[in-house]
Amino acid sequence: MSLPPFIRICAATLFAAVTVVSGLVSGAATAQSAELRALFSQPVRLERPDTPDAIPMEVRGGKLFVPAAANGIEQEFIFDTGSPTILSRQLADQLGLEPLGQNTGFDANGNPVTMDIVQLDQLVIGHTVFRDVPVLVFDFSSLATGGCLIGGGVIGSEILPGSVWRIDAQSETLTIAATTDALADHDPDLSGRLHDFGYPHAPIIDYQLGEISDRALFDTGSADAITLFARVAESASARARMVPGSLQRGEGQEGESAGGRGPTGPLARFSLREFELSGQALPTAPATIRAVPPTLLGAGWLSSHVITLDYAGANIFFEARPEPAEPRVDAGYAIAWVDDHAEVVQLFEGSAAAQAGLRLGDHVVRLNDRSMQADGAAVCNTVRWLFADFNAGDAADIEVTRASGPVVIHVPPH
Repeated sequence: MSLPPFIRICAATLFAAVTVVSGLVSGAATAQSAELRALFSQPVRLERPDTPDAIPMEVRGGKLFVPAAANGIEQEFIFDTGSPTILSRQLADQLGLEPLGQNTGFDANGNPVTMDIVQLDQLVIGHTVFRDVPVLVFDFSSLATGGCLIGGGVIGSEILPGSVWRIDAQSETLTIAATTDALADHDPDLSGRLHDFGYPHAPIIDYQLGEISDRALFDTGSADAITLFARVAESASARARMVPGSLQRGEGQEGESAGGRGPTGPLARFSLREFELSGQALPTAPATIRAVPPTLLGAGWLSSHVITLDYAGANIFFEARPEPAEPRVDAGYAIAWVDDHAEVVQLFEGSAAAQAGLRLGDHVVRLNDRSMQADGAAVCNTVRWLFADFNAGDAADIEVTRASGPVVIHVPPH
């Protein structure tokens, strides 16, 4: 027995299509399906203050972290517009939430993932209260890094309708308002059409790239500015708008999602120009490619712009920051925690790291003066350091293990 295709987006952090899995007899399964249809179709009830609600937001490792209270228990959550709301298994158990059904979908890497469906009585962000919120439950500790980085879970897109959401990484503030008129400093440079196609109410926007007219997901769970779906990237329109000389190719994994890390495959990065919203071109920006749809606009834009999602007016607004952040350095390699060790998970051709002798799949035992060999509680310390503190653009001495023994590779600054 299955629900309608509520989720058709493979977000950068988590997800795709909802299916109710039930071992019940036919009549009970039909009743459960009807109950879940009602749960997903009814609007989330909203109680807001009379003035815009400014919530402190911390940016770490390209993710947005905000405090919130689920049924009275305050935790830190990742704010991810490309995902449904997902509670950690530990928090759901603490709250005593009973599953209403299950969801089987696909994560950002195409891996199948099954999660329980529950209803949260209230989710409080700042002074704004969301009631009767359908949420999913997942054990993030089952992932190599998820249990170390994700506290209460993920606050996702089903609470976005009916409000204006201003995301300002420079002031580290997430503001919730009733209308854009209520925002005293709302002065956008360009705007685009925003669509809400029903649960999970993901922010879908129209875009144009030369002859291509398509829709993209605005996904704060993606750290990059633009991530083109591979078939779009292969088009003549996209190739013509790649800044000459900017294309770099490599190999590796796109990252960890709910079903684990994705397969090793080709990677590409480049600068992309003339990416348009409603006929208005966004500034030239760094871009990458992903194997699964859709194209993403991600949190990378927050280093240069304040982004406002106006669900009330069906618009997305881009406003140049007064003080843009320093551009992120693409060092040509990436190290992540995989299973029980640190590993080189991305490597680009011709990069300083590749020229220095680093290899994809190398097991890293020491990074500068820090040991990468950890177990128990020390694993999370290492994972958090790699996620938020290590800058691959700086010079690095990387000790790896090879069949011949340990090798120290010096990677110059990028």
